[in-house]
Amino acid sequence: MTPLFCRRLPWFLLLLLPAWAESQGASAPSLDEAKQRFDERRYAEAQALFEALHQSYPDHPEALMYLGKLAAKRGERVSALDYFKRALELRPDEAAYHFEYGAACGLYAGTLGKTFKALSYARRAGQSISRAIELAPEDLTYRQGFIEFCLGAPAFAGGGSNRAHAQAEAIAQRNPSAGAFAHASIYRAEGKHPAALATLAELIALDPDNYFARFNFGRCAAESGERLDEGLTHLRACLSLLAPDQAPPPAHVWWNIASIEKQLGNRPAALAALREATSLAPHDLRIADDLASYLASEA
Repeated sequence: MTPLFCRRLPWFLLLLLPAWAESQGASAPSLDEAKQRFDERRYAEAQALFEALHQSYPDHPEALMYLGKLAAKRGERVSALDYFKRALELRPDEAAYHFEYGAACGLYAGTLGKTFKALSYARRAGQSISRAIELAPEDLTYRQGFIEFCLGAPAFAGGGSNRAHAQAEAIAQRNPSAGAFAHASIYRAEGKHPAALATLAELIALDPDNYFARFNFGRCAAESGERLDEGLTHLRACLSLLAPDQAPPPAHVWWNIASIEKQLGNRPAALAALREATSLAPHDLRIADDLASYLASEA
């Protein structure tokens, strides 16, 4: 059991406790080792280490943040939100924490359908990501994340294309290539698929390992029915690339592959892709409904 005095210490003093405990002959979880396991994608080992760290120091903000990331990777949206919120309460001026919490709110809102609760979480997402941008205006990841939010949320929830365009311009001022990708995302959302595909193709030619560009090319192709073979190639390439944090999960890669295979008339390949997507995201009702509908069409 964690001593009471430990629970009352400020978070920045908690960072010093492992060294103090070691000097007293007690074993303590290693934050660096836990983070290394996470970076190496050895998530089960990272989970155990962060849980041990959290048990010893319940108010350790980094442990809470990483436990939230691990919960999000398992699709445990509510648990992830709880960890992120607690970490943010301890470090209210940490841009990364605002961004993680905002992204988690947005993902959770997407699972709630058209409800007032979904609207509430969508607004929290926009506000928290906006705060991350205010705290770290040069971090383009936060601006791109806000664009993704804007493209999925209506204006009355804090999103919309006008806000997305404003962020794309801000990104282009700092990084022309990243700005081009941002504009491509907005073109796709506006239904300007030829412009989006052309812009993304140029980016992929310059940077073949650009996961976001490849995924978005495939998604745009699946949605528009244009350049399907190229879209399939780029989506399959995503499966062999390391997905960055906040990237669409593998289940969504497979879901878009299924969409393209349907349009190409490859029913076995489409079914296989849908089943793979369902196995990776068993609680995603949209994918489950798509699979059920496609199976029913065979009857």
